[in-house]
Amino acid sequence: MTQAELVTAIGNTLTRMDNTLMDPDLQNQPARWQQVYAMRKHLDDQQRELVAATIQADDAAFQNLTGKIQLAIKQLQQIVDNLKKIDSIINTIARISAVLDEILKAAA
Repeated sequence: MTQAELVTAIGNTLTRMDNTLMDPDLQNQPARWQQVYAMRKHLDDQQRELVAATIQADDAAFQNLTGKIQLAIKQLQQIVDNLKKIDSIINTIARISAVLDEILKAAA
């Protein structure tokens, strides 16, 4: 995965999260809505940092980490369809963000 592909994948994830935030079932759960919104904001901030970072996309560590992100994004896509699994959404987004933190640290 290249840096551009990673930025695009994160952007697609943000769009899914935006759609989730508009769901009336989630909007009726203010605490949960706030959690998802906070995670969405954090992921958006990380995406901006990723765009600004200079990353060696051919680095083995980067490729390993982006593989983890791809797996987590696939899991998130499956989970988002069922709002009863909001905790799983939050946990999966947290995993994506944690790995992005590793990438950004390596780029610094």
